Amino acid sequence: MTLPTIAITGAGTCCSLGEGRHTILDAMLAGEVAIDEAPAIEGRFALDDSGQTPPIRAAQANESTPAIGDASDRAERLLRRTVEAALSEAGLDRATLDAMGRAGRRVESIFGTTLGGMRHLGRAMRSDDLDEFRRTTTATVVRDVLADTGLPWGGPTISAACASGVSAVALGATALLLGEADLVVAIAYDPISEFAFAGFTCLRLVAPGPLRPFDAAREGMRVGEGYGVFVLERSDDAAARRATTIGRVLGWGGASDAHHLTQPVPDGRGAGRAILEATVALRDAGRLPGLIAAHATSTPANDTAEHAAFRNAFGDDLATIPVTALKSRIGHTLGAAGAVELAVVLAAMERGRLPATANSTPDRASFPALDLVIDAPRPIDAAHAVVVSLGFGGADAAIAVERGDVAPIVAPKPPVRSGDDIVVTGASMLIPEAGVLELDPNALDGLDDARAVRRLARFARLVRAAGILAVRDAALDETAIRDASAFVGTRFGAAAYTLDYYDELIRDGLGAGNPLHFAESVPNIGSAQLSLGLGIQGTTLSVSGSMLSGIEALHLARRHLVSGQADRAIVVVAEESHARVADVLRRLGLLDDRGLAEGAGAIVLERASVAAARGARLRGRLTDTALAWPDRAGLEGVRGVVRSAAGVDDGDIADRAVMIPDPRSTVGRLVRSLLPRTDRAGLIGVPDDVERQSLAPIRPMLERLLDPDGLAGPTRSVWLDPTGAAGSLGIAPVSFDG
Repeated sequence: MTLPTIAITGAGTCCSLGEGRHTILDAMLAGEVAIDEAPAIEGRFALDDSGQTPPIRAAQANESTPAIGDASDRAERLLRRTVEAALSEAGLDRATLDAMGRAGRRVESIFGTTLGGMRHLGRAMRSDDLDEFRRTTTATVVRDVLADTGLPWGGPTISAACASGVSAVALGATALLLGEADLVVAIAYDPISEFAFAGFTCLRLVAPGPLRPFDAAREGMRVGEGYGVFVLERSDDAAARRATTIGRVLGWGGASDAHHLTQPVPDGRGAGRAILEATVALRDAGRLPGLIAAHATSTPANDTAEHAAFRNAFGDDLATIPVTALKSRIGHTLGAAGAVELAVVLAAMERGRLPATANSTPDRASFPALDLVIDAPRPIDAAHAVVVSLGFGGADAAIAVERGDVAPIVAPKPPVRSGDDIVVTGASMLIPEAGVLELDPNALDGLDDARAVRRLARFARLVRAAGILAVRDAALDETAIRDASAFVGTRFGAAAYTLDYYDELIRDGLGAGNPLHFAESVPNIGSAQLSLGLGIQGTTLSVSGSMLSGIEALHLARRHLVSGQADRAIVVVAEESHARVADVLRRLGLLDDRGLAEGAGAIVLERASVAAARGARLRGRLTDTALAWPDRAGLEGVRGVVRSAAGVDDGDIADRAVMIPDPRSTVGRLVRSLLPRTDRAGLIGVPDDVERQSLAPIRPMLERLLDPDGLAGPTRSVWLDPTGAAGSLGIAPVSFDG
């Protein structure tokens, strides 16, 4: 299978050392460290015994002028600047992007973050401002950032915690290699925030002094702020429009430790696996990376596990590879870390100089083979590099890249192989009885380890329970589960723990964070707990912030399997019921008089050949998934999105039942009205006496998959998010050939 090469044609980045990869590199080469007071963090510590408040030290980015856009928060303003910088370097102004759209070129965006709209949530809880509540969801954040850029006004928002940036680039490359997109903008961001600052403080992971990666005296990390944006396209397409290639993606890898929520597995097995997958092209070419950008948070456990991963991947050759730890200068930029560090690595290879790690004397007793660059920058002639990112919940990711001006190039070998049909081999659904908002109190009893779940958020318990039931339905053994990947979709995630955590911070100050509430409210908690509960060691990530998050999770899982990056994926969609969330949604006009219900559903997807080899029972086939975002304001933009998601333009709506929201609801009436009258005959409104958020479009499909008489025929679900995004998914009996 010959795959195209993925070119990086634009890179924008911003962190505490400035904007632009060369500006940041220059500051690092000059020995600068930008971890100081962070006035943009919203909260304050409580007064100490002397009547003073302790300083808030973190790595805050400075806002340049003039500001771009009128967003109310620094995160959107800085992110908009970074997006426009990447588009500018790639030669993609509004007119060019509009012309690409008219020519049928498919442009996508994918977002990776740890925090999303958390800063808006903090302000909203203090002020009760409805506009701030509206901006809390990531679907709204990304719409506001992308408006008027020439890009479609949205994209899936994924979280693999601090591995989100690298994961977003990998997902974008996957779309290009499958031919489902012609240009992808991979966007990673995390603002400076009380949410993360207080959280890592209460977990006692924050260093009181300088960051000292791989040093015997290392004490912990410091929170940073970062934004990284990459324009990705196939090399032939880049050449055709005469774009300059600044880097090429050689490969990537993803894995999960399946070990602990906040601690890495000591032997580094997950990170080692991710690095090995990322570096297949280099090994096959008989080469080593010219440098490694380590995750290196400076916490004792992380640095030890990461070094073990390096040894697992490179063996004795590790001693010959220069390693740098950039967080020692810019703090930990969380979900943006891999993206910011990748941008700096590209600049370092272009310049031929690698920044030194700050404040560190390597612990030779623990890391005898580590060639950590210290004291001064090192001249390098590196054509290839590896960036490693490790996240909360054991999420691991790595990416290998090549300098853009290298010739001849190394043949890329991403973890992609021949395609296959995707079949459903297991399913489960946990929803309350009709008209009831919460499950029977005993509904989850006996499904999971009682000791393991006794303190978990309700959301995490729902995710794990649905996943357990689905893998039982699919008759998967431990080996099959271990090698699977995990995707979790949700609009609001662990709402109760998140709100409780914020209440504590607002009432008692930054030092009052509850470590349990923080750890269980991070946006990737669903996929992290699914991995921990089931022992999944493949790629794990969560999709959140939209009514379409369940469809988005299935969409990304389908691509992951079709491209051969895994043989099976366990996809869970779950929501909590919460009175405060329901009240805000009603005040925003996004919820009628129905209640907001909890629930979860799960689907086990497998490559058809793999399912056949193990003699699996087949419940159906996942025929297609689609996502679309408006590219302009107004009803016409939404109309085009709904038509695209429904498949109207492909002429295939008439041969299948099409499920849409309840026509009595505002969203249902809108979806129906936006489809041509000739295509309404097969529309089936899905009545429901409660609101299920991201589970709503998945529920009717699960009911059909779980029908004891089998799936009657091909069915598609089409749904709409309040931001104007639309999504669809199609299922069919295995025997259906349409």
